[in-house]
Amino acid sequence: MSREVRFKILGGRVIRLLISVLLFCYASVSTANADIESYKESCEGGDVFSCGLLGSMYQWGDGVGHDALQAVSFYEKGCYGGGGYSCLMLGGMYGEGLGVQPNTNKALKFLDIACELKIESGCLKSKQLRD
Repeated sequence: MSREVRFKILGGRVIRLLISVLLFCYASVSTANADIESYKESCEGGDVFSCGLLGSMYQWGDGVGHDALQAVSFYEKGCYGGGGYSCLMLGGMYGEGLGVQPNTNKALKFLDIACELKIESGCLKSKQLRD
């Protein structure tokens, strides 16, 4: 087989591989976007787990752009809906100033709610913040 023929065969394989990779990446992004929309709908419907998951995704920029205000919004929905971990995370954001202005009163408010919802870490962090 001549060098030119081998190059064409190899070049065709590389192009097919690149196209496959690009399609996989596009499908992954499309699926992630569909999942995010699904979580948003679930959160709006009162699913506190979805609210907390979205809060975490926006807080850390996992699958979405980092957006502390969105994180706070979703955590608040989760917390006020009875999601203790959303309260805990929100208390941590305010306590540490993670993407928001540090606010001890807000941190204590959300950590105390987490504690009331039987999240032991909320009780401990609230106590630490008061000491």
